[in-house]
Amino acid sequence: MLIAGEEFDLLFAFTAIFWLPLLLIGLGVLIFNIIRFCKPQTRTTRSRIVVIWGAANILLAIGVWLQEKHSSSQVDADNLIAHYEQHEAEIWDAAKYARSAMDSGAWMRLEFDGKDVAMFHTHPAGDTVSYKWREYRGTSLDAASIGRRIGLTPNEIESLRQRLNAAGCVSIELKNYGTADSVTSHGKTRHVSDVDFITIGRCRHSMSMYFYNLHPHPMSDTTWNYLLLSDETRIPVCDTMALEYGSPAFGDISYPLKKEIIKQLKLTAR
Repeated sequence: MLIAGEEFDLLFAFTAIFWLPLLLIGLGVLIFNIIRFCKPQTRTTRSRIVVIWGAANILLAIGVWLQEKHSSSQVDADNLIAHYEQHEAEIWDAAKYARSAMDSGAWMRLEFDGKDVAMFHTHPAGDTVSYKWREYRGTSLDAASIGRRIGLTPNEIESLRQRLNAAGCVSIELKNYGTADSVTSHGKTRHVSDVDFITIGRCRHSMSMYFYNLHPHPMSDTTWNYLLLSDETRIPVCDTMALEYGSPAFGDISYPLKKEIIKQLKLTAR
């Protein structure tokens, strides 16, 4: 989702440090109790409860995963591209407005749920990254105090919300590398013109989201080929726009049916 991997790295760290060990321990306990359950001499009420509870959780996880897969297949590239073509002016207007309003050298990711701010991550130039999520649905973050970190006023945040709403979109992620000529991304040094893009969130589907990557500078052939052939999350559509899919909650961030979409759109390497 983030080209430098800030948010994905954070989620991956939490998964690796907390959830993965707990999952492995839980599976170990479940397997141990299944073995005990299979032996009449060691079968107990406790082992029965653990086996039933573990099986129910596995079925629930499979059900959520299948629902996520079904949800991701409901949004096709044609609809996303048609929406972009219909709202291209509004989408770029929101991106350019955010660029002009935000402090130079800063980064942010801002997501709205109706009139509420659902997510507001900020990284002022030379300062630390701050990740802010609302506590539960129906609440809103204190956008005014968060926005001050990167030079956004309440009026600018509201104006940005209205512009995204006019574009039929819900979020924006924006970096500003200032006067830098190159940055390090995915372990490679690249020209700013190849990576300095704005990400506009089109819509959420279950725990996933579909995005537009807007490139203020036309992407180079190297970037085009990388997105087309190597990047599992994005599909380049034209020199200034690529589609992106993100689902870090499930550890699967491959764009659904990417190979089929590439054939359908007749996209080729350069």
